[in-house]
Amino acid sequence: MRPKLFVAALVLLFSSWMLYNLLFWGRPVPFNVQTLQRSDRNGDGVIDTWQLDTSQDGQTDIVEIDTDGDGRIDRLQLGHPKIEVLDVSGRKTEAARRKLAVCLDGVPYEDMAELWDQGYFREFSRPGKLISAFPSLSDVALTELLHTEKVPGYENLYFDVRQNAIAGGAASTVSKVRMPYLDALNYDEPGIFKGLAYLLPLRIYHADLGRFRKRYAASQRPAYVAHICSTDSICHVLSREQFLKLMLELDRLLREIYIQQKGQLDFVVFSDHGNSHVTNRRIDLDRFLVQHGFQVESSIRSEKSVVIPAFGLVGALPVYCQAQNTGRLARLLTNHEAVDFTTYLEGDSIQIVSAAGTAAITAKDFGELLRYAPVDGDPLHLKSVMRRMVEQDQLNAEGFASKSNWFAATAGHEYADAVNALYHGVTNHVSNRANLLASLKDGYHYGSPFFDRLVTMRSTHGNLRSTSMTGFFMCNGPMPHAILPARELLKDWQSANSIENAR
Repeated sequence: MRPKLFVAALVLLFSSWMLYNLLFWGRPVPFNVQTLQRSDRNGDGVIDTWQLDTSQDGQTDIVEIDTDGDGRIDRLQLGHPKIEVLDVSGRKTEAARRKLAVCLDGVPYEDMAELWDQGYFREFSRPGKLISAFPSLSDVALTELLHTEKVPGYENLYFDVRQNAIAGGAASTVSKVRMPYLDALNYDEPGIFKGLAYLLPLRIYHADLGRFRKRYAASQRPAYVAHICSTDSICHVLSREQFLKLMLELDRLLREIYIQQKGQLDFVVFSDHGNSHVTNRRIDLDRFLVQHGFQVESSIRSEKSVVIPAFGLVGALPVYCQAQNTGRLARLLTNHEAVDFTTYLEGDSIQIVSAAGTAAITAKDFGELLRYAPVDGDPLHLKSVMRRMVEQDQLNAEGFASKSNWFAATAGHEYADAVNALYHGVTNHVSNRANLLASLKDGYHYGSPFFDRLVTMRSTHGNLRSTSMTGFFMCNGPMPHAILPARELLKDWQSANSIENAR
């Protein structure tokens, strides 16, 4: 073949490949399982039977049945030609059953509960509340959920304390280096798509679902953990109505996996954090700090230097500065209209500062006992909660309570699991700890100015408010708890994966 013809053939081949990707990549996932009819078999006014077609011939070949009226499917009836009835109640667990855990990044509890109440996701029990870590950001939340080593920073762009320089960023997102929690995942969206998800949300979302389905179908692992990252991006940039509509595609995808396994697997679905569903705007914190004698820079060069890695568009931010300026900055930032409160470590206690006052959290017995002590006012609005805890003998004479008692008393509070979350958020999670953390009010975010010009943020997360802190969890068996701290959800999965990885 002549060189010119060879080059022309290559160009044509490449152009055809590009055209194919443009037209067909990221299209909605084709599903094999179709719901033909929903019905109320016992006449109590509640849908309890779902007739499914898996052969695309318009005929019912699988029937899902809720026999005990709890809303969750507990029996599968397989037809053609012989009828087979399977108990999928999950009341009898078998060690040999496959395990599948799927994280739907950023899906709020309220959204999943609403969809379940409408009759979707009925292969699972009604969702429970899963309380995230603080800051309620994916890298931190997944580190706690998966019980892995600390990540370098609160997001992929972070401040390297030893190098006194900004590190990570887009290249880190693509390469996924130095993110220990990724080693615990069997599927995660390729890093190159994570930024593009905000510009091409529908295509990235559909590609993510299709890629996960394909890779899980090809896997023989007895325990499989997947992270669907694109649910968070569509929640950020689409309206709630659009978001809920797209979640119905996940309902079909999870049902297809469930049917293919004939319900014989331990299946848990959850989110790492929630989302505010509030349109929000970026705050110009740089100008505010300049007006008060500080300068936002990429390294700490002087007493005026403040470093705030601007990555993503989120509702909490880490602040780095010279140590002697920590308290002053914490108080100064609370004068900004967008800042809910700031928190930092001073000696052995965690200081909390807001317009509503100041308080301190202290620990003893290696963090097993915690105390919230208002100093001036009540920044976390916990005084009434503490009175009830005293009445129930959950606080000792010194004001300390166990982590579990604090969780039980505050998981449904406006600042979800505040005492535990702030203690661990300030002292743990990352290897490059900030001097202080600022939690913003709903309706505000901080991050990349360039990114902010490209997208309209209709939702965000990161702060300590219940909207961001409250995700969901649900399983295809009985739910032992209605509400859980994220750190408790996958303890058994960690050991299962450790055994599998050792083989």
